[in-house]
Amino acid sequence: MDAGVGEARENSRQVVADRELQPALDAYRSYLERKPDAAGAVFNYAWYLAKDEQFEAAVEMYRRALELRIDSPEEVHLNIANLCMDHLADDELARKHLLEATELRPGFFGAHYNLGNLAEQDGDRAAAAAHFEICLESDPGNETALARLGDVHRFTMADDPLLEWMAETAQTSRNSDLHFALGRAYDSLSDFDKAWQHMSRANALDEEAQPRYEAGASQDRIDRIISQCSADWLSSFGAESHRPVFICGMFRTGSTLVEQMLAAHPSFAAGGEQEFFPRLVARDFPDYPDGLDSIPGEKISEWREQHAMLSRRLAGASRLTDKRPDNFLCIGLIKAILPSAQFVVTERDWRDAAVSIFGTRLGPSQAYATRLEDIRHYLGLQRRLIDHWASLLGEDLFRVRYEDLVLQPRETLEGVLQALGEEWDERCLAFDTLDNKVRTASAWQVRQPLHSKSIGRWKNYRRPLEEAFGRDLAD
Repeated sequence: MDAGVGEARENSRQVVADRELQPALDAYRSYLERKPDAAGAVFNYAWYLAKDEQFEAAVEMYRRALELRIDSPEEVHLNIANLCMDHLADDELARKHLLEATELRPGFFGAHYNLGNLAEQDGDRAAAAAHFEICLESDPGNETALARLGDVHRFTMADDPLLEWMAETAQTSRNSDLHFALGRAYDSLSDFDKAWQHMSRANALDEEAQPRYEAGASQDRIDRIISQCSADWLSSFGAESHRPVFICGMFRTGSTLVEQMLAAHPSFAAGGEQEFFPRLVARDFPDYPDGLDSIPGEKISEWREQHAMLSRRLAGASRLTDKRPDNFLCIGLIKAILPSAQFVVTERDWRDAAVSIFGTRLGPSQAYATRLEDIRHYLGLQRRLIDHWASLLGEDLFRVRYEDLVLQPRETLEGVLQALGEEWDERCLAFDTLDNKVRTASAWQVRQPLHSKSIGRWKNYRRPLEEAFGRDLAD
């Protein structure tokens, strides 16, 4: 019997090792040559194509499954939408498929959840809230949907019914998303004791479930990156390339703000947090930086053209910006592949950065984020690596402090633009009026005019910071 949608969804919960992908792809391709109208097999083939990062081909196969009238077609529309949102930068097509899914199954949780995410990225609080409310009507006990509703809500009073609902649910909840959302809610109400309690609870839950931060291993990795990516190593790569701009640094240090400001300039197109280089490193350098000393020239050319195609698709004639913060780890590799690339590194008072990171769920790939001491240790490693890149790249790497950008926006941004070889444009200061998508935790902040409320925010949490760092807090 052919596999159906339900069976394929069960398969999708399993981790498929790269070495297993090709046999699975070959098997489904062979099977479909004999049974081209097997809708379930077409669906499963699409799923494996997506795992193999053949995203356009996966979408075509999912469409084929719809043409074959597969059972539960709303699930197929959801999968297409996910690929469009996460990998193909086509949110309008994603929205179309999500709406079709809701027509097929009114109240469909997955579709409304993603429609809520899209509305948030568009800056539409009311629409986002409406979709998350439908999610809760469909599944009243879903704490993640409740957290998302809290994220898009403006809390102005302590007796807000939504806040009371969230707080009551959180009393027995082990959902870190809900506790993070409550931390942000109480912070907005200046109830900093409760905010810290929920931030701490959220991070404790994540620390239980995620890999522990290994300070020694992290330091060893930075040491190896610095040793491998020397001036001699970098000089072995030549040629010219297109001129993307990578905005990187520690999370929560202003990279989204810089990208929004540049997005208002006619020379740039905001690409958000692209997966191109993290995916390349994960696939081709699993023990990064091991392997950087033996990259074949043809691979460099192949990767350069692939990124050029991405830039043409996303930015056209403009310069693509990529604001994935942790690209700072592979600046040397990026520069080897794209010799004409430039970098803007965002920096911030480490105490404000630590509080902001502690109050944001960054996930298992950023294991340091659940403990203040680990955050500070990693901040030190990050600074050391940026110093190394700056010594190699000279004028192609520009450092900008969040505080300067907020307090002296014009002269600071003029410096950024001068470093990037572009003229000043007054529209950059009207970044908060842009009608574009923002896909990060700063989605709401960057739609507001500049303000200095986040500078010195750490003082609201002086007591727990002093407990963690003692006299070092003044450093």
